[in-house]
Amino acid sequence: MITAGEIFEFINEIAPFDTQMSFDNSGLLVGSMSCPSELVLTALDASCSVVEEAKKSGARMIVTHHPVIFDPLRKLYEKDAVFQAAANGITIISAHTNLDVARGGVNDTLAEAAGVKPDEFYDEDCALFGEFSAPGDASAIAERLCKRLGLSGLRYTDNGKLLHKAVVSCGSGGKNIFLAQKVGADAFITGEIKHHEIVFANDNNIAVFDLGHYGSEDIIIPVLTKKLSERFPGTVFRQAENDSDGVRYLNGGNYGS
Repeated sequence: MITAGEIFEFINEIAPFDTQMSFDNSGLLVGSMSCPSELVLTALDASCSVVEEAKKSGARMIVTHHPVIFDPLRKLYEKDAVFQAAANGITIISAHTNLDVARGGVNDTLAEAAGVKPDEFYDEDCALFGEFSAPGDASAIAERLCKRLGLSGLRYTDNGKLLHKAVVSCGSGGKNIFLAQKVGADAFITGEIKHHEIVFANDNNIAVFDLGHYGSEDIIIPVLTKKLSERFPGTVFRQAENDSDGVRYLNGGNYGS
């Protein structure tokens, strides 16, 4: 039977925890390194529904991308996911920005789905730069992203050009639009971007693809699940069925037009 410590050490091999950014809180966040389990759930977030799924399925461990504890806790209630996990003896390990920038991690996996071959890595910015293997206009790239990431929708802007070079920055990477301009990218792919950053992109003829935070990172969970399963064949690793951000798209069109 596997222990949390063994899982921690394996993740540390493929995405060293000491590479996480200074603001981050990756690692063993709830429970014990000695916690054993025959079933381990994987998820983007250790939400209440995921913790409940672990409880009902008998999984004593959850491996997530997003830290279940990010900001310092000032209070903790019975309904909270952290409380429920601890109360039910469920250990949680989170691999966040260390997994974002790891080779074969979130940014690499997102770039592969987008058809971008990385040439430069900017780990300090959680971003990479490369060329599209098959250049296309903004509409074609948007369709490619939706299909390969299984998205029901995304936000994008169209600079009216054939796109050749992109900066990819998963999650809340909108600030890296300035990096995209600096390195000469004509496309920018991320999970969250602010209005003034989109204005900057428009002013600099950079097409923006906003996948949603969940949509830009959920792609790593099946990859991580497979890696864990191959490393520990005697343990069942299963992607949580209740892991979702709940976002729905009503219809298409140009917002605000």
